Amino acid sequence: MKKAVANLHIRLPAKLKRDAEVIMHALGLDTSSAVRLFFTQMTLQQTLPFPLPKVKIPSKKACRIIAQALKDETIGPFDTAEEALKALYAED
Repeated sequence: MKKAVANLHIRLPAKLKRDAEVIMHALGLDTSSAVRLFFTQMTLQQTLPFPLPKVKIPSKKACRIIAQALKDETIGPFDTAEEALKALYAED
């Protein structure tokens, strides 16, 4: 059975592409292999494959809660974090 494939078309500055290809070829990679390697590492590490903080994707429930909070104009805005915390923990 043949695997499904997807094409990727991107625009880059020509110099950036040339400079990167020099490095890829020195490593024995063609552009497609280098991009495939980048995508593979990104999916394995769940972040970009160079030092950056790991991103936690919020759950659907968290997204709903955030969206509702952004729509709710019954409290805030606040000038300080202390004011926000006081409102958050206030009794109704």
